[in-house]
Amino acid sequence: MEATVLEFHLEYNSNRKNPAEVFHAMGDFISAYQEMGQIIAQAVDSEMIFDVELQEVTHGCILAKLLLKVEEWTRPDSLFRELTGEMSQKEQVQHVTNNERDRLKNEMAIRGRSSRLDPYISDLDVALVAEKWSEGNKKLLPDEYLKVCNEGAKLAEVIPFDPNFRFTGNVKKMFSSDRGHFDGEEIVEVFKPCKKATSKWEVISTRTHKRYSAEITHKEWLDEYLNSEVRLGGSDYLRVHAEYDVVVEKGEERIKNAKIKEIKEVITYRGTQNEIPTSE
Repeated sequence: MEATVLEFHLEYNSNRKNPAEVFHAMGDFISAYQEMGQIIAQAVDSEMIFDVELQEVTHGCILAKLLLKVEEWTRPDSLFRELTGEMSQKEQVQHVTNNERDRLKNEMAIRGRSSRLDPYISDLDVALVAEKWSEGNKKLLPDEYLKVCNEGAKLAEVIPFDPNFRFTGNVKKMFSSDRGHFDGEEIVEVFKPCKKATSKWEVISTRTHKRYSAEITHKEWLDEYLNSEVRLGGSDYLRVHAEYDVVVEKGEERIKNAKIKEIKEVITYRGTQNEIPTSE
């Protein structure tokens, strides 16, 4: 994958009374873009890595540049283009999700990467990302808008995202099939570690045997890992303090909104299958 430089141009009213809100809006947009990009990358068994740099602030415009390492067709731009008007119903979320699944399925077929299983994107994930994107829009004034383009593109030819998009639904009511909330210790198998602080790890719980993606918020441990002070083998496990929601989607329990709040221990597995560590 080649690195691409993306530019986020947020045009704002230079006479606004609370300019700090513009920076908060930019944070919402970039965070939502990153989250959706990682969801798509996971759905097609790819990877998304990027670094964000606030490039410059001019009179009436904030420019943030993102060094993006991703397969071009997995970028989430097309999904965000569909966020227009008002989204208040679960069916509207499902419509956007299904369109993105179909797009990815077609792209995979073109590249000879078709799978027996269609790329899976959760309606709940799309709703949460749409809600965050909407929060960014709410911070804008009527004449303000966001454009995203490759570095060097002619900005005048780039169509802005709909600044009037609003997510007005209630995510909890839309997805009321929640089975519960977990906040405690468990042992997880490291399925896919990440070498970027902003990326999510993929792990498998030995307690539930469910695979899930989680952000590691234990900064000290993560810094040690990123600096190679902590090393993980291909069959290692972690004893962690995790927190997540358990929801039911299409009849199957899934883990969502996961965070690993503390790494308590690295467990090196050297035994046989029946000696795999499990949570007490």
